[in-house]
Amino acid sequence: MGWTISNNYLSESQMQGNALEVYKYFSSKGWTLNAIGGILGNMEKESNINPGLWQSLKYGNYSGGYGLVQWTPATNYTNWANSNGYSITDPNGQLYWIDALSASTGQWIATSSYNFSWSAFKISGQSPEYLASAFLKNFERAGVEVESARRTAARKWYDYLKQYAGGSEVIEKAVNWAVRIANDNSHGYDQTHRDGPDYDCSSLISWAYYNAGLNTRPGYTPSTSTMYKVFTSAGFVDVTSQANLSSGSGLVKGDVLLKPGSHTEMYIGNSQLVGASQNENGGVTGGKTGDQTGKEIHVHGYYNFPWQYVLRYPGGGGGTTPTTVYIEKWIPG
Repeated sequence: MGWTISNNYLSESQMQGNALEVYKYFSSKGWTLNAIGGILGNMEKESNINPGLWQSLKYGNYSGGYGLVQWTPATNYTNWANSNGYSITDPNGQLYWIDALSASTGQWIATSSYNFSWSAFKISGQSPEYLASAFLKNFERAGVEVESARRTAARKWYDYLKQYAGGSEVIEKAVNWAVRIANDNSHGYDQTHRDGPDYDCSSLISWAYYNAGLNTRPGYTPSTSTMYKVFTSAGFVDVTSQANLSSGSGLVKGDVLLKPGSHTEMYIGNSQLVGASQNENGGVTGGKTGDQTGKEIHVHGYYNFPWQYVLRYPGGGGGTTPTTVYIEKWIPG
């Protein structure tokens, strides 16, 4: 598959190819599949998920709509693209604008019915139908809403893209494994015997994702000093800029919080972390096997260690996939 870009309406198979590219981009930024389904339901009704589409196929009509979300007038997007080195047909420029600039440009305006921020939309676990309506009301503000059709399309794209969203299953397995270890007092903290039955902070998180199917133990169990390289090589994305580490807002289930050379824990949702900290003697080695205090490995409330990085396993997994572009008709920028 890959991008199809033209000033034409697309076939279903062409839309599927473009929808997959949208999914790969947004999931790498930490969006939930629910939010991606919601925005794709709108994109289908706005542009056939076609970055090159002009409103009513009127090529070059800058007073009309243009692009994936039909910016209206088109200059709301094209002026920015031209000023920032993007051809107006480049889908990466359009997706960047949507992800990074929707709030700061004032395009996203929370309504009373959908009173939440753009950052909250991107990580929402609400249904694709609900998020399709939220995007319609807070972003598109379309003259012709066809809200029911957008909601139906959102569910269609959510269901279609689930085949590529193995990341959510991986995250669930990793979180469940780590919580199970924390709740089983036969496992405690120890750096010397860190590969089971005891674990230290980095081995707990590395084993959790390794048991979920990722290569987070590439022939060895990394320490916090090497975790960043190992985890990004295994498909994790650095999303530190998307989180408020003081409060924990912006974190999503499965995020790995890391301070290299010092400590790491996993965010498991609901403002909670799971992690391994120290043995019953307050040290890092020695002590008895197992958790003697109930807190050597445990679930607890969020706190800022302080953390330096937030690493997130995206929905599709496997790191960044190169984008292939098929252009039926090139539209000059």
